[in-house]
Amino acid sequence: MATRAIKRKRDPGPGGPNWAPIPERAPSIIRADKAIVFRMLGMVGLVFTAVGTLAMAAPSWKMNYMIGPEWGFFWFTIGVGLLLFHAISDAEIQYRRTYGALGLVLLFAGIAAKVLPAGDAGMGGGFLAFGVPALTLALGFLLAVLRHESDSFWRKMILRIIGLTGAAMVLAGFLAGNVNSNFLRGEGLLLLILGLFYVSAFIAMQETGSNTGYRAGLALGVVGILAFLVALFRSLRPALFGLPASEAYMVPDGLILMAMALLYVALSLGICCDWPVVVLTRRELAAFFYSPIAYIVILGFAVVGWLTFAKFVGQVLSSGPVMEPIMARYILDFTPVICLILIAPVITMRLISEEKRSGTLEVLLTAPVNETSVVLSKYFAACIFFTVALTPWWLFLVSLRVFGGQPFDYRPLLSFFIALSCSGAGFIGVGLFFSSVTKNQIIAAVLAFAAIMGLTVVFWLGMDAAPPWREIFGHISYLDMWISALEGQFAPRYLLFHVSLAVFFVFLTIKVLEARKWT
Repeated sequence: MATRAIKRKRDPGPGGPNWAPIPERAPSIIRADKAIVFRMLGMVGLVFTAVGTLAMAAPSWKMNYMIGPEWGFFWFTIGVGLLLFHAISDAEIQYRRTYGALGLVLLFAGIAAKVLPAGDAGMGGGFLAFGVPALTLALGFLLAVLRHESDSFWRKMILRIIGLTGAAMVLAGFLAGNVNSNFLRGEGLLLLILGLFYVSAFIAMQETGSNTGYRAGLALGVVGILAFLVALFRSLRPALFGLPASEAYMVPDGLILMAMALLYVALSLGICCDWPVVVLTRRELAAFFYSPIAYIVILGFAVVGWLTFAKFVGQVLSSGPVMEPIMARYILDFTPVICLILIAPVITMRLISEEKRSGTLEVLLTAPVNETSVVLSKYFAACIFFTVALTPWWLFLVSLRVFGGQPFDYRPLLSFFIALSCSGAGFIGVGLFFSSVTKNQIIAAVLAFAAIMGLTVVFWLGMDAAPPWREIFGHISYLDMWISALEGQFAPRYLLFHVSLAVFFVFLTIKVLEARKWT
């Protein structure tokens, strides 16, 4: 018997038998949230910058003021920091173009301060006071703009301006520094440092796969090698040709040029070299600046340095004429010493302990690298960051020379920098070792701090010790070495213990990581 087919009854839908669904459309436009908070901070920064500028300019204009120049500089710094934060955070095109124009104006103002006369000071007389800050702020704003810039024309133009400006600074610093030593000890050194920052920014902002950054890095290394060889020859020339002592070049000009040349060569190696230690060092440095700890440490040291510098200037003004060297009063104080003791544990506490805790150390060691490369890369990165964190302290001394109007003997700073680098290398080695023996960052920091405090106590033990032990404690105590360096009585033999300390603890750290294979 035939059956009728069972058909599903059609639903007429909500609109009746002629109802049809709405055709599909593209998704709605998703608008990004407006950066309201960042713009409010930018407005506050603009007000602080204007107030600070007026407060600093009021004494020159013979005006009455409620805020002194010192506090004006403080509020100006806070305001500029907020403006930079807004420039980095807000990607809207109108703000991007505004900050880009501001960066270019500051750049050309800094160049003008170098090439134009400034009253009785002559050509370039306002470079230290106005040109250097303008060029520094210009680089900050232009980098903030490049972070969000999507237009290829504007991006290439800004990058070329940064690269050409940096190349001009580098060549001017090295060439003029070899001709005029007075230029090298003042503007020349700052030009070399600023040029290094500009060229580094030019290389870092290149597109992925571009050969321009690689070629610029090679050129930087070639310039550094040539500058080092020239400075070395001029330093050895009096001894080779029997010239009088008046022809000596090593201290301070030769040391400054050779140190800057080695810095350029090191940066070139970091850019162009593919050795495992170099690649891992770049990784560790990036990890520092991708975490908030780097910015907290730098900001904290800048604030402490500002307070210490204000106290130092107050002492100099209240005590009248001060005998050279005056730098010992600035550095050898309770606060700077405690900060220098604290910075090494803070920097090193997470280097290996955090990798152990999170399990990333095992993943890292599965790559074609060994324990020596891993430890050395972490050590070098920590030493580099240690030097960067102390940069604001030296910048305050530049302001002392610019606004104080009186030269001071800065040569003890050269010997002190060598002493600080060697003692800091020992501190970093101690902190890295204790970071390798525990998975807890706090425990690693406490152990490193206790060890460094033990080295500090040696200073007081040596004060009351008998003659044989006093000499031994003098070689161990880093405070004795700092004091001698700041007094201009620096002996390289005092570096031996601290360099050996760094090598010993780096060796122990390598063995701690290799001990995983022993079981």
